[in-house]
Amino acid sequence: MAYSDAITQELNMSTNEERAYRMLDLIIIPIVFVVMGAAFHLHYMLTAGDWDFWVDWKDRLYWPIVSSISFIIFAGAVQGLMWRLVRMPIGMTLVGTGLVLMEWISRYYNFHLWAYFPMSQVWPATWIAVGIFVDAILLITGSALMTSLFGVFFLPVIFITSNYPMLAPFRAPTSVMGTEVPVADWIGYVFQRGGSPEYLRIIEDAGLRVLGGETWFISCLFGGFVSIFIYMLWWWISGIATRPYSRSNPLAEYMGGTQPSDKDDAITADAYPTSAVK
Repeated sequence: MAYSDAITQELNMSTNEERAYRMLDLIIIPIVFVVMGAAFHLHYMLTAGDWDFWVDWKDRLYWPIVSSISFIIFAGAVQGLMWRLVRMPIGMTLVGTGLVLMEWISRYYNFHLWAYFPMSQVWPATWIAVGIFVDAILLITGSALMTSLFGVFFLPVIFITSNYPMLAPFRAPTSVMGTEVPVADWIGYVFQRGGSPEYLRIIEDAGLRVLGGETWFISCLFGGFVSIFIYMLWWWISGIATRPYSRSNPLAEYMGGTQPSDKDDAITADAYPTSAVK
């Protein structure tokens, strides 16, 4: 017997009530998906915006670090909520897909049609592969700590490898007025942005190379290391957010009601009817 059928039987729901609840789910779930994607898009654009807006900002030094840290803040919290409330390891894939969808809508209508920037200059990075990878680690281990060590730590690496096929053509060298520059820089020279300081590109330097090795490797290592602590912080915050839904209200008796029993009213992901496992 399916979990949903067992739950409806346990709650003594009629056929019409069950149909109404399922219809409500079909209405609520798309709305929640769009709202979460839009909120994540706003957060990501305010923190890692320039590195995701422009193709010539997608460098080896700052792009992996800033993008990974910005992404894991929102995605880690949503993953923690989904895991604690419904025990489904889909939170990071869900918000990553929503972010990519909202980014493509924004880039096409705002940047391309309204501001006349070519899509080759403003294409967004994809986070779907990252979400699938980290959610898979959570599904296998069932532990936030193991997910942070073996999933989140490699987040910048998965991010770069999944986006580099799109970025590689723009890294090819070309000659512009006797100067050799990447194709991405040439596009940035031709289609100029505003002259305010926040749109002046931060030129990549060799500061991290004192640690040895290639810039890609050092950036991914540092970004993954910092992302571990940020992920654990927001996983803990998501636990605080779920407490009102998993514990009885201690103020009920002061508001004219009665204190409910923790045994009867606790809502957890494991509280399925025993008949559901038949």
